[in-house]
Amino acid sequence: MKFSVVTVNYDSWPYTLRLVESLYATGYEDFEIVIVDNEGGPAPEIPRPVRLIRNPENAGFARACNQGIAASGGEYVALINPDTIVEGGFFESLERFFGENPGAGVAGPRIVDGEGNLQLSARKEFSFISGILGRTSLLTRLFPKNPLVRRFFPAAEELTGPTAVDWVSGACMLIRRQTLKEAGLMDERFFMYFEDADLCRRAREAGWLVYYLPRIEVIHHTGASSRSRPRARLKAIWNLHKSAFLYHRKHGPHGPLQLYSLLTLLGLCARALVRLVALLTNRSK
Repeated sequence: MKFSVVTVNYDSWPYTLRLVESLYATGYEDFEIVIVDNEGGPAPEIPRPVRLIRNPENAGFARACNQGIAASGGEYVALINPDTIVEGGFFESLERFFGENPGAGVAGPRIVDGEGNLQLSARKEFSFISGILGRTSLLTRLFPKNPLVRRFFPAAEELTGPTAVDWVSGACMLIRRQTLKEAGLMDERFFMYFEDADLCRRAREAGWLVYYLPRIEVIHHTGASSRSRPRARLKAIWNLHKSAFLYHRKHGPHGPLQLYSLLTLLGLCARALVRLVALLTNRSK
């Protein structure tokens, strides 16, 4: 088996079924699909061959991915969010890339939203500045081409070929199985968010390269499963900033008397507060 596609479903069955159809529509044959269902409710009929793993409750994204990886057998593992669509040539392009680049352990394609807008899915290593800036911050959204954004988010550059980066998004991440054997699976302490950054960092520490592939494109409807549920969006904001701080505690400098950690915590709290206020304001309107 060449590719194992692992996707985690949570309140997103319509999107999951559409992803499955887009994978089979590529015409590629040497792949399998593993769906890990974190919803716990009744599942619809799935018209295509898949392996379904049911969790009675939400086990978290990282743990569910690990379940799917353990149940799969492909040479390459594709972690793909259910609200994503792939197009023809997806597998062939990835197979060719990994074949030509034996040092590549992880790769991520160019990701756009449903309207064709670029998502900043390739990034430099997490830092205090990039943590405050964020790929969805006002500065990033208003001035996506400014030097600061381009410095921390290589996907904002006009790249024409495979480019080594520090971190690619787990919304669509391709991993060589040998890399997983050497670097380890996802750290399940990250319930959701930053598990991709952590895995990419451990892959690089194990001697593998992480690549951004701007010529391979997928469509990602970001947050589709929680967009209409304010409570889910509040939890997502909490999980994002909690995981960011966990990542810092695991990999970042703590400084004398934990000063760097304190500054990072204060910065992330301020950023989370701004996001929460904006969400509640929009909800009241």
